[in-house]
Amino acid sequence: MLASDLVYAMAAALLLPALAWRDRARRGYALLFVALLALYLLLPAFAGPLHAPVPLPDATWTAAPWLRQAVTLVLLGVAALWLVRTLGFTRAELGLTLAQRPGSLVPCVVVALMAVAANYAVSSLSSFRLPPVPLEVWLYQATAPGLVEELAFRGLLLALADRAMPPARSLAGAQLGWGALVVTLVFWALHGFSLGTALGVLPAALLYVWLRARSGSLLWPVLAHNLWNLSVLAAHL
Repeated sequence: MLASDLVYAMAAALLLPALAWRDRARRGYALLFVALLALYLLLPAFAGPLHAPVPLPDATWTAAPWLRQAVTLVLLGVAALWLVRTLGFTRAELGLTLAQRPGSLVPCVVVALMAVAANYAVSSLSSFRLPPVPLEVWLYQATAPGLVEELAFRGLLLALADRAMPPARSLAGAQLGWGALVVTLVFWALHGFSLGTALGVLPAALLYVWLRARSGSLLWPVLAHNLWNLSVLAAHL
């Protein structure tokens, strides 16, 4: 992650306080959104010793940062508990429920599978090819990124963003608003603003936030996120 990506992400995050500034209560949630994002982004700097880049045997990949992601997941869990105990958030607001909104199962399954299949097809047609992918990378991409990033972005951050700017529009059964847009822009910025990420990351971010809003749970965003990552690896076999 480049320093410029961090700057762009924080700049995008500041859109939320700007939008919510007139309302004192909403402004507080927006500022907390920015603070939580900053802590999330600073974590790798403090957790660097937890993941020294150790080359794998073929020398083309480094070992996946399992420990760092596990620590991040625990800290996000602590933050979620604080939001529930201190600010009165419900587990459902954070997406920490397996309960699905009525009528959401079929649309979520269909949209997720179609999106992942489309991403596989587009990735297969790309002239860019990844080097051979070791098993550890497959296992990592099938688990950690979806769990950690979805809890952070479509879980805690989206819950704060939706309190700052409550969703006011419905998109195919999903209640979305300015908060969802800001979260999506931040996620995109962290992957770098470019044509490649506009085609590979932005559609994924839009998919995840729609699945979260449509289903009311982080279950489908986590599954779709990991499947999306695997579809990229599979396309380069």
